Amino acid sequence: MVPTLIGLVAAMIFSIVTYMIYGLEGVMLRNWIDQVFWAMVLSGMAIGAANAIWRCLPCQLSKLAHSNKLSEMFCNGCRQ
Repeated sequence: MVPTLIGLVAAMIFSIVTYMIYGLEGVMLRNWIDQVFWAMVLSGMAIGAANAIWRCLPCQLSKLAHSNKLSEMFCNGCRQ
């Protein structure tokens, strides 16, 4: 959730700065500004998803290996 929030804040700051530099008409006419804005939002969401998957992936793999030692080591931070 934190990377998503950081991506949203960065996108909002970028939007405000581009509005101050180019003005309303300049922002509406330049397509790259929208692309960068949504790339910042989506990159934050992608990093958040990758962190969520990576947090529980070692736990799931240790359970598939039926190793109690690995399960104890990796499953402490995973919510299951």
